[in-house]
Amino acid sequence: MQIAKDAFVVIEYSLRLDDGSLVKGENTPASMNFIVGYGQILEALEKGLIGLEQGAQKELMIAARDGFGEHDESLVRTMALSEFPPGRSLEPGRWAIAKNKETGAQYSYLIREKTDSTITLDYNHPLAGKDLYYHVNVVLVRPALAEELEFLCPCEYGEASSRED
Repeated sequence: MQIAKDAFVVIEYSLRLDDGSLVKGENTPASMNFIVGYGQILEALEKGLIGLEQGAQKELMIAARDGFGEHDESLVRTMALSEFPPGRSLEPGRWAIAKNKETGAQYSYLIREKTDSTITLDYNHPLAGKDLYYHVNVVLVRPALAEELEFLCPCEYGEASSRED
């Protein structure tokens, strides 16, 4: 079976950047499973796998714009240090998570700089602006089960769509 829409796929992969640094799969390959056509992985990665069969291997380069997007300077903000709760460890180079009290939404950010009075935060994805180099091994390809599709699209594949009138 080839990788196509509604296929359940398991891949093992390693991910490198332009400079050769390894992001995933250092000692053993990283692994992920997904169902094709439901936005569970990067669209460009999914498109690059279409048509492959179980056991296939492929090298893929995904340009930054097609991966996590270009680095967006408008997502870098300098704020007053006094806006942060006292006692928080806000060291440059560390990632932190903030939570919006009203909505409950969480936001991650990189602490770029810290002075006595300000802190500069970068809300871009850590891989934004970076080309991605995947080495992929297709471990499994099978048709997605009805239960798996129902979980992803309950309105389309759920009980209502399987009833006979």
